[in-house]
Amino acid sequence: MAMDFVEGEPLDVLEQAPQARRDAVGALLERLVFRELFEFRVMQTDPNFANYLYQPASGRIVLLDFGATQRLQAALVRNYARITRSVIADDRESVAREAIRIGYASSDDSVERLQAVIDVIFLVCEPLRRVGRYDFPNSDLPARVRALTFDLAFRRRLLRSPPPESMFLHRKLVGSFLLLARIGARVDARGLVLPFLPTR
Repeated sequence: MAMDFVEGEPLDVLEQAPQARRDAVGALLERLVFRELFEFRVMQTDPNFANYLYQPASGRIVLLDFGATQRLQAALVRNYARITRSVIADDRESVAREAIRIGYASSDDSVERLQAVIDVIFLVCEPLRRVGRYDFPNSDLPARVRALTFDLAFRRRLLRSPPPESMFLHRKLVGSFLLLARIGARVDARGLVLPFLPTR
């Protein structure tokens, strides 16, 4: 049920906007994802293009439709903060520990299976590992992730399904990547997430 009327334009209008505006809106969208995860611990998990509006006068973004919303446990959020910090630090050993803690891997997994999980984590976190702006519209990351996960999961049988509590979070993260690609945004994702992470 709609409770309020909010003025705004579809995000499609940004496809013809100057690059600086697309980048600024992309940064707002990406920062919102990090705030939902690390600050609010409540995430709207349907990053459908139609669930956002743009207000040109103020430069603000409106998020609509909270029918698909997930509350995130504090422990899960802490684990994601630690694994994100470890990925940015290029610390594979720490990523392995956190992957086990989250449930992406098990402590009794083979070395080969654990390394496969780490490889996928590092690949999907490519925008966070990039220093400076990541060029979302010109990235072939989704295709590379599909190819790697297909090979590891179906050909080599090295990946298992992620833990259920992470499924909607993954949906949000993938959807947000595609959202930024569609509006043509270049965003410093690493710079935006660092303030939310614990210091080492």
